[in-house]
Amino acid sequence: MKKQLRILNLIDIPWNSGLASYAFDQARALKAAGHAVYFACPEGSAAREFAGREGFVCFSLPGRKELFLRLPFLRLKKILAAEGIDIVNAHTGRTQTLAFTLACFSAKKIAVIRTKADARPPSKSFTLRKVSKIIAASDFIKNGYLKLGVPPKKLALARQGITLPAVTLQDSEPPYKIGVLGRLDTVKGHECFLKAAAELIKIGIKAKFHIAGYEAGVKYTDLKKLAAELGLGTAAVFHGRVPDSFEFINSCDIGAIPSLGSEAVSRAALEWLSAAKPVVASRVGSLPEFITPENLVPPGDAAALALRLQTLLSAPERLNKLGTANRERAVSVFSPEIFARRTCRIFEQVLS
Repeated sequence: MKKQLRILNLIDIPWNSGLASYAFDQARALKAAGHAVYFACPEGSAAREFAGREGFVCFSLPGRKELFLRLPFLRLKKILAAEGIDIVNAHTGRTQTLAFTLACFSAKKIAVIRTKADARPPSKSFTLRKVSKIIAASDFIKNGYLKLGVPPKKLALARQGITLPAVTLQDSEPPYKIGVLGRLDTVKGHECFLKAAAELIKIGIKAKFHIAGYEAGVKYTDLKKLAAELGLGTAAVFHGRVPDSFEFINSCDIGAIPSLGSEAVSRAALEWLSAAKPVVASRVGSLPEFITPENLVPPGDAAALALRLQTLLSAPERLNKLGTANRERAVSVFSPEIFARRTCRIFEQVLS
């Protein structure tokens, strides 16, 4: 019988994010495999709420500014000893430093894992000396560490999986619906998307261009103003934050991810693929790991984005075929079962 691991997750961010989503799926996979999983996170945080909802033991972690005070460190040190923790799993740079310090002063030898599933570029810190394994959520992240000179044997790839939603394939008819789903931020390329939409409208493409997501660095008023300046009229549709991402995705004929950068991981790409939708995306970050080469365009190139969308719409009878191929890729590469097996194998091998 394999040894039950006792794993403490350190998460110091209060908000929900791609990093948090990855951490939660990772914890579920380890728990399902029979391992004991604990969380240390701030009061009121998304991680705290998740742990309470799903029955994980959770310890308090102070806010980021107080993370390295003496009292929280001593409290965590006692927790390691009392719970017999085998592995400390750090999900941010700050908690990696905290894990390093705990490993240095722990009476019992503990392993440190650094899980990297956020857009912040990796850095080669001296604290990596105590890290047994870095789990990268994408090849893009993994390659970032390799470029820093981190030894390949210290790196492991575990792409997040997704439970497949129910889909009903329907023939596409004009006006075609092309959608962007994601937070409103400059890096997400909404301006490029609207400019591409204007190009398509000018050449007579019958389509509507839908944008959904919550406001971050960009406001809907800014996008509506740009759409008016581009002469899009009712062809541009703004939804705000949608309660059900798959309901929005399933209503679209084509998905677009026109990001200008970032995308170290892309939950949006995974959702479009799993919903059996064709996707056009920028060639940035991890997007080439999801999207076929012919459907990748240079970031910020509205003309290239418009041309690729025009090409897809010139043969609308092929959209379902392309979408089905995307769903098959989601099944073969991004299933929760593959993610769970890979995750458990990494943790178990680290301790052995």
